[in-house]
Amino acid sequence: MKKYLFWASTVILLVGFFWVRPQIFAVKESAVSIPFQLAEVKKGEIFARVTTTGTVNPVLSVTVSTQVSGTIKELPVDVNSRVKKGQLIARLDQDLFKAEMLQVQARLEDALANLVREKAGVKMQKDQIDASIAATKASYKNVKQKYKRASELYRRELISKDDYETAKAEWEMGKSRLKETSARIDETKVKEANIMAAEAQVKRARAELKMAQIQLNRSVVRAPISGIVIEKNVEAGQTVAASLQSPPLVTIADLTKMKVDAWVDEADIGRVKVGQKVRFQVDSYPSRIFKGRVVRIYPSPQIQNNVVTYDTEIHVGNEDLALKPGMTANVTIILARKNDVLISPHTALRIQRRDIRKVYPEIGEEHRTEHRRTSLEERAARARRRFLEGKGRVWVYRNGKPERVHIRFGATDARSMEIVDGLGEGDKVVVGILTESVKSQTRSRGRRASWIRRRILGGF
Repeated sequence: MKKYLFWASTVILLVGFFWVRPQIFAVKESAVSIPFQLAEVKKGEIFARVTTTGTVNPVLSVTVSTQVSGTIKELPVDVNSRVKKGQLIARLDQDLFKAEMLQVQARLEDALANLVREKAGVKMQKDQIDASIAATKASYKNVKQKYKRASELYRRELISKDDYETAKAEWEMGKSRLKETSARIDETKVKEANIMAAEAQVKRARAELKMAQIQLNRSVVRAPISGIVIEKNVEAGQTVAASLQSPPLVTIADLTKMKVDAWVDEADIGRVKVGQKVRFQVDSYPSRIFKGRVVRIYPSPQIQNNVVTYDTEIHVGNEDLALKPGMTANVTIILARKNDVLISPHTALRIQRRDIRKVYPEIGEEHRTEHRRTSLEERAARARRRFLEGKGRVWVYRNGKPERVHIRFGATDARSMEIVDGLGEGDKVVVGILTESVKSQTRSRGRRASWIRRRILGGF
């Protein structure tokens, strides 16, 4: 009997389920026709940009200093003076520099005169030694011949031994004198050393003269570049001392070429590239837009209050001198600007499977086991990698239900992204879940459960 009751109850439950199932889905479809917030993929404009602030400064600015100490005798420039390269900026009192140069010139002349005397003395000594050697050689040749002749006559016994000995003694004395006279050549080497010392004195005096001339030239300060004097630190009559560092006189800047030092946040610096166009405004000209270009990104960061930023240098022309050093610029760096491209709200990338399952619980059951095996960190790292590669997944509403689609996207701005592949014009992507749909789905589940208990299980 119990066996028949079990099978009867099973049959009743199966019949009730299949009879009720169409009504369940009819309730869901009738409750909410489209339970999502949808956005249509269409053609439009992408304007990707980074906004920040910066400071206007000259591209080329030089602080003109003096390398010598002295009293400023002449200072013909002032603030806002236009100067050209090589123009007189300041002239120091030159009396001391000129006196020093005269002293060095006198020392050089004395060294040159001493060199001439030493060379003349060496020449005279050489001439004397050469004459003495020549006379000694002649005398030695004569006594040598006499000695040979005396030796031959003595061998024949034609002269006495005393005559022979006398000739021999004269020959030996002549030989000794010749050797002694020839040794006097070394005396000139001492004089030649004196000449070398005199030449060194001349070189030293010439170097001192050159240094004195340089010091005299440095007492006249000229503009190293063409530009405008933007700062003046001294006045005529003031004494400057160039002991440890060069005292600044004026600052000259070329205001026709300006730069903006903009500090870009670390989150945006990866998208900023050299050559990108820039637009900025300053408070002095609120209705005017200045245009420039990124020329340099410095790798050294600035960290302030745990905020990391990078100096991005932007160059801009300033022919009308409207921009002034120190102005604050509101900068917009144009990352990308494209017209007539397929665009979609990038909020579609945020819709996850768990969001869809709030309305369609049966979707994605086959992926739940694999999804659980992956840790949250791995899923986040994978999502970041896909985003950097321009890859993503969105949900498209097709044939009355959501469908997951893999896409590739390009440039992005504050609201939209450029669709490169995966979607076509007219596709409708899910960008949000309607709250009422989730509540309706929950109420429908509750009603179905109550109805089944009442109709099939008798209220249990």
